[in-house]
Amino acid sequence: MVINLYNLQQYVTTPLWNVIGVIEGTIPDEVVILGNHRDAWVAGGAGDPNSGSAVLNEVVRSFGEALKAGWKPLRTIVFASWDGEEYGLLGSTEWVEDNLPWLSKANVAYLNVDVAATGSSFKTSASPLLNKVIYEATGLVQSPNQTVKGQTVRDVWDGVIRTMGSGSDFTAFQDFAGVASVDLGFARGPKDAVYHYHSNYDSFDWMDRFGDPGWHYHVAAAKLWALIASYLVETPVLPLNATDYAIGLGVYLDRIKPAAEKLPADTHFSFKPLEQSIAKLFDAAVLFDAYTADLTRRLNEDIPWYHWWKKVRLYFETRVANSKYKALERQFLYEEGLDGRSWFKHVVFAPGLWTGYAGATYPGLVESLEAGDVGNAEVRRYCFPARSVIVC
Repeated sequence: MVINLYNLQQYVTTPLWNVIGVIEGTIPDEVVILGNHRDAWVAGGAGDPNSGSAVLNEVVRSFGEALKAGWKPLRTIVFASWDGEEYGLLGSTEWVEDNLPWLSKANVAYLNVDVAATGSSFKTSASPLLNKVIYEATGLVQSPNQTVKGQTVRDVWDGVIRTMGSGSDFTAFQDFAGVASVDLGFARGPKDAVYHYHSNYDSFDWMDRFGDPGWHYHVAAAKLWALIASYLVETPVLPLNATDYAIGLGVYLDRIKPAAEKLPADTHFSFKPLEQSIAKLFDAAVLFDAYTADLTRRLNEDIPWYHWWKKVRLYFETRVANSKYKALERQFLYEEGLDGRSWFKHVVFAPGLWTGYAGATYPGLVESLEAGDVGNAEVRRYCFPARSVIVC
């Protein structure tokens, strides 16, 4: 059999357009960004990206209804419809690079939904700072696939929050700008119809008949996205958790230790300095999270008007605490970047060197160990400065 394959390409230069919407909050330098890309590999793209685009439109509409009712958010909300994602994350990357000083100062979190619904299995990856918010939101939204009446998404989910890799628009935020990010959606489960990724079969008809009949998972994704955003926007003390980050760092370290076992027997390499840094960060994180929990309690106290100075003090305490939470993720940026790919600045998260979209933890250290370069691994064995940021 002989197959003649013709690959027709159109090599043209064309503009890309990001569409950005903003709802101004009371606090201008604390910003939550929600984003989805709208370009597709194929004409349909019902799952990737149009399920996410449909959900983004619904989230925008819901916040618009709240504005009509007189609501004003505590923090500023930015909605982003990215262009050029399929060509290498171009739209979001250029926007992040252009706005880096502002993002570094103001951006609390980036919430990404690429493919909102192609099945029944909830999947998410995130910075550990956002674990608490994800668990809260999934515990409030009813699951479309209940086996027991009243089950939430959290009840039927395996509870696994994956590490950040690449392949979508969160990459520039997390790996380059050091903004705590999350990516979420409902993916194919073991009994769901096959999802034809990046194919002409990713059509409205497939979605309507097989991917999400009744569009229930689209609705659930919209609720989750809006709740996570609202929680981050409206809670006076940011609902982030530094302790989860410290715990995560320890878990990630245990995962990479086998890489050192492949070194020659006469080679000495110790993870002890890194373990000590993580332990110090954990101690500081526990104290800081306890402090912010107490700060939240004090904010809810009924303070008489004639103790006005207590309210002023609480305001400044809250601002300082929130600034420390915002700054924590940035502390894991290394200006020189990873070896051979200096654009990636984050020392904890990056796409794997040979794994495509899949996330790698401590990438610089792991790549040095796998290459047998112990000297470089010693350099890459970072002692994290994050502890100093969250000391009360």
